[in-house]
Formats: sequence, structure tokens, C-alpha cells
Amino acid sequence: MLATLPIPILVVLLAQAEPAPAETSAPPQAEAAPAPTAEPAAGAEPAPEPEPPPATLAPAKLEAKQDQREPSDGEPNMMFGFRAGADFQLSGDVSPKVGYSLSPFFQYTYARLADRLGLGVRAEFTFDRFQKLVTVQADMGVDQPPQSYQSTRTLSFFDFALLATATLHLGRVQPWVAAGMGLTLGNFQTPEKEYESVGSHATRPLVLGAGGLDLAVGRGVLLGLHVEYRNMLAKPSFLANHMEVFGDRLSVQAGLLYQF
Repeated sequence: MLATLPIPILVVLLAQAEPAPAETSAPPQAEAAPAPTAEPAAGAEPAPEPEPPPATLAPAKLEAKQDQREPSDGEPNMMFGFRAGADFQLSGDVSPKVGYSLSPFFQYTYARLADRLGLGVRAEFTFDRFQKLVTVQADMGVDQPPQSYQSTRTLSFFDFALLATATLHLGRVQPWVAAGMGLTLGNFQTPEKEYESVGSHATRPLVLGAGGLDLAVGRGVLLGLHVEYRNMLAKPSFLANHMEVFGDRLSVQAGLLYQF
């Protein structure tokens, strides 16, 4: 019967009669063993533990510390200035009453409060001079008529002072006040006979107060208008003439300043 079947049908029947190969299942993978840990060598020191981060200040304490901090390296805390202007004698019996004043100074700011108020110290030297042209009567003798000639009467002061300053920083505008003490050297010179008994030199302690307004115009450069009052303590008196030569003074000066 098989011989009578066609060959293609016979091939198909034989293929269906063969058993399918048994499926082989892969053995389960063994669980990975934990890697052995290296034991520390005998006598080796353990690794140091990391240091804790530094504690930060509370905001309130930080603000209080900033309010009373000293000037940082980025803030100008030193100043050099030069002033020149008019000087007025407010007291005294000898004219002239109007002169001129020159004053270089150096200032150091040691504290800044709330980024606005700067406290400092200032050392200054001031030269004041009053000058007047006078007519002097010269005594030529008994038989000669008196003759007159022109000469100069001068009154000058050399002041050395140390002041405490307070400056308010309002952007480019910086108003300030100052007060202090020092020493003044007064010198009076004239060829007039009526002043022969007047002492020509006087050295006395000095008190002074000042104020002004500075305006920043460039990198570290300021222009200012300053007013200063000076009072010589224990003024010398000249009883023979009942006059006072060295009086109180008021200076109004323009200043050129540089901060660094």
C-alpha cells in the first residue's frame, strides 16, 4: 500500500511520525557570591572621619556684626586733603579782620556703622595769615618834620590739631562734622609805635569745631566746602594798650580730597 502512495505524500507522513526533540532547560544560574571584603591590615589606622561643615551665623547675628564691622579692604578708609579759603577774625582789637587760610590734612576711618556712618580721626595743619598796608610816622628828630612811609602789618597763625570725625555716606554726597583740640602759634608784626608794647608771639591751646559737605566727582576724588571755627584758649592780654591781638577765627574753605 505504501508503494502505491505518491512520493510527496509519503515524505509528509514520515515527517509527522518522527517525535520532536526534547527541550532542554538551562540549569538555574547560581547566585553570585558576595565579593570577599578585604580585612584591614594589622596595626593600620582607620580612615579619619570627615569634619562637619562650619556652623553658619544666624541672620540676626550676621546683620548685627555687619552693622559694626570695620572697613574692609575694598572700602576706602584713608583720606588726604588740601583746603584753601578765606579766614575771618571774629574777635580781637587789631585789624585786619580778613585773611586767607591753607590747610592740608590726613584722615583715617576706623569704623563704619550700618554702611552709612563712618567714624574717624583727622590730623590737620593750618596756616592763617592776615595782612594790611599801614602808614607809619617816622620821627626824624627835633629839627626835622616827621615823615611817613608805607609798611605792612601782619598777623599769622600756625595751628596743629587732632579731631574726631563723623561722616554720613549718602551715595556721592558725604556730609560730616568734627571737633578736637590742638595748639596754635600766633605771630604779630608791625613797625607802628602804638603797638610796641604788644607781644609779638603767643603759644596757646586751641579748641575747634568743623563741618562740611563733600561730593564725589571721580574714582576716589572729592570736592568739598568746609567751615571751621577756632578758639585760642587763655588769650594773652595787653594791659598797657587794653587790646586783644589774637582773636577767634572762622575759616570758609574749598577742599580737594582723595580717598584710598
